[in-house]
Amino acid sequence: MTKTFDVVGIGFGPANIALAALFDDEGIFNNSVFLEKSKTPVWQEEMLFENALDIHSNIQNIPHRDLATLRSPRSRYTFMNYLHSTGKLLSHLNMDLLMPMRPDFAGYVSWVSSQLSNYLRTDQAVDKITMLDDIHSHVYRIDVKGKEPVFARNVIVGTGREAYIPKPFQNVIDDDRVFHLTSYKTSHTALMKKGAKNFAVIGSSQSAAEILLHMSKYEPRLELHSFMRRFAYPLKDTSPFMSEIFFPSFTDMYFEADDSLKKRIDMDVHRTNYGACDMDVLTELYRQIYYDKMHGANRITINRLTDIISAEADESGVHLTVRDARTMETRKEIFDGVVLATGFRNIGTSESSVRIPAVLDGISDMLDLSDDGCAQVDRSYRVKLKPGLESAGSLILNGLCETSHGMGDAGSLSLLASRSQIIAGALSWNDGKKNSVSTDEVAAQ
Repeated sequence: MTKTFDVVGIGFGPANIALAALFDDEGIFNNSVFLEKSKTPVWQEEMLFENALDIHSNIQNIPHRDLATLRSPRSRYTFMNYLHSTGKLLSHLNMDLLMPMRPDFAGYVSWVSSQLSNYLRTDQAVDKITMLDDIHSHVYRIDVKGKEPVFARNVIVGTGREAYIPKPFQNVIDDDRVFHLTSYKTSHTALMKKGAKNFAVIGSSQSAAEILLHMSKYEPRLELHSFMRRFAYPLKDTSPFMSEIFFPSFTDMYFEADDSLKKRIDMDVHRTNYGACDMDVLTELYRQIYYDKMHGANRITINRLTDIISAEADESGVHLTVRDARTMETRKEIFDGVVLATGFRNIGTSESSVRIPAVLDGISDMLDLSDDGCAQVDRSYRVKLKPGLESAGSLILNGLCETSHGMGDAGSLSLLASRSQIIAGALSWNDGKKNSVSTDEVAAQ
């Protein structure tokens, strides 16, 4: 007889790791499994630079906003306990760091993951989700490429958002010389082995600045071009008042706001998490450019106020047609590699958004979509299903709900712990009974 799990999580990045850590701490949902497509889960592996830049690269997040502390400071899965358990606590405190280094936090995520291996199945690339109707007891079927299907009463989708590929690059994204930052290290290394001499970096985010810095230090002879629509790299807003967007109370307020108020808030808080850089990274990049000029070099060119019109690829390289917004003149440039630091797709109707996450395509006809065809979720991140599917368990989006829940539900780590508690409270058995985990404590924060 095929086993049906109470909970199946898709993806084992920080969002679902935080949820599994809660399950383990509380001793709930022991009949659960998380399916991870990679063989060894590593957080942001493609952005771990493995050189001196890692010293300057941090997670843009204070250490106590980790996978567990906000829901339970006594949890064994906190960042502080990781430092203590690995013998690094005193040395870490002695550095007086406001934010942990990225490789240290990646080590922490791997440390937590390794202790939750009983929940984890690796090398499990999910193909699609469908629903079975067995005498009015709806069960989810998760098809895994090359493996037996997995069945679940409740499904937690924690795959992360899809990479956003701007329209000019969509016809060349299958070329190995054009790649999103999510495959940066692998793709960049492969091109360097083939003798690449110059790269273009598209975007003005923290990742774009860090990639420029990494390549400038990786190979001093590289010619690097930054292309941005803005005048300059913007500074991230880390003020304490603005950082209240990472409070659960902000999420409550944002969820209840109408569309016009949401847009007003988004315009105000955009620089807390999007297309903005930390001062230390900006300072390091500016110093690198100054240092190069001091020695008669011009390795890094900042192309400000520049739009990408088109991209084409042939045997000679990747050809970009760009337009200077000041003069409206166009020109063509050719590169051995192009890195897209262009962000990710949220649920929505804009060109840069996606109406339904791709992993839900197989079940899209059972979703209660909005008037504009978008997936809808409630405050507890449960996807709304069509009438008649009341017996179905919860289908939950973990970390994919910025459009409905606000900036704290974007790529930030800040609300992972408290969100996992809300999700645990929302999970239901097929008989309609709710799990006993309370969300009152989280909502009150």
